[in-house]
Amino acid sequence: MKICMLSNLYPPIITGSSTQSAALARELVCLGHEVIFITAHVDKDTPSYESIEGVHVYRLPAFRLPKLGIALNFAWLSITFTPSNQRRINEIITKHQPDVLHLHNHMFDIAFSAVRMSRIFKIPVVLTIHTIIKHGNPLYNLLLYPLDQIMLRYLVINQVDNMILPDLNARRYVIEAFKVAPTYGDVIPYGISLPDKPSDDVAARLLEQYDLVDKRVILSLGHLHEIRNRHDLIRAMPDVLKEHPNTVLLIVGTVATESPKILAKQLGVDQAVIFAGAMPHDQIPAFLSIADLEAHWLNQDEPENTSLGIASLEAMSAGTTILAAANPDTYGKGMLKHDENIIIVEPHQPEELAQVIIDLLEDDTRRNRIGEKARQTIAKYFSWESVCQKTIAVYENVKGR
Repeated sequence: MKICMLSNLYPPIITGSSTQSAALARELVCLGHEVIFITAHVDKDTPSYESIEGVHVYRLPAFRLPKLGIALNFAWLSITFTPSNQRRINEIITKHQPDVLHLHNHMFDIAFSAVRMSRIFKIPVVLTIHTIIKHGNPLYNLLLYPLDQIMLRYLVINQVDNMILPDLNARRYVIEAFKVAPTYGDVIPYGISLPDKPSDDVAARLLEQYDLVDKRVILSLGHLHEIRNRHDLIRAMPDVLKEHPNTVLLIVGTVATESPKILAKQLGVDQAVIFAGAMPHDQIPAFLSIADLEAHWLNQDEPENTSLGIASLEAMSAGTTILAAANPDTYGKGMLKHDENIIIVEPHQPEELAQVIIDLLEDDTRRNRIGEKARQTIAKYFSWESVCQKTIAVYENVKGR
């Protein structure tokens, strides 16, 4: 098949959706499909066109917006919906003649281009919902909810031919927000590549760079903003340090809020909390190789409505024990089991969280057992072979309508 993917986000911009959509494009090319990816040109060090692992990547001139609190200070907001870009997309689609359009994310403006091109060329469009629109600040939600549930519902959601939902929480979101049928959309989990073991030299360099030699490392992967602010982890650190003074919380991801740094200083644990900032995705296996645990979860919602992030799934694929305040049934009943392949914790209970961390740090056998079960779970249920098969089936279905 010929597939045209569209998203404002694509590497080297590193987000969960950008790395996931880029990986899906790459894997589909490996299976013999032709993939075109249309994205925003927000990193000026990248060319306007290049072939990456067989994927045709076209970058559209974009106006980069400033960081906004309502968008969690996200650094890569951009505007691409201009007359000149509409003509450019038209040229690209005319050249490649795709069988299907695959839109990633519904809240960026390239979604309007995808819907428009679908109408012009009579090409079906599939949408993957990567992000649930909900802010930690209730005042912002007064604006976001109408924009999402009325404007985007009408302009984007109602215009696509099908949806791909990464888990059952995403399905619950689209049912409640957009009033679709309970069976609407195909639930296809994210594909996770089992990482290559990094060289000992790379791991040693990280240990030296962050002064982690002979330290116990709690790794936390993912962007740092107010719905992923790590406050629970930081509040747990004083008790953890009493039992294990050589413990470090290492946060790897773009820093979009100062509140975690302020909290760490107030609690007197700022020397034990390292904010490493954003890192290239190919360095993540090296960070995982030096971690005793990975702890990363959203705090915008109750655990029963919270999914694991891609970062946590990648940690599981590396055989790292993860802690999450999330719904263990989000990918299906019984796939994730507490104390078997994951540790489920309650949010807003730092003392209990501290004790969980202490117990895990003191029991290497238990931690290694959970990590190995986690690795097996990812290999069984999140393989790219399975994800690509199911995704192509969605394409074939909408193409045949």
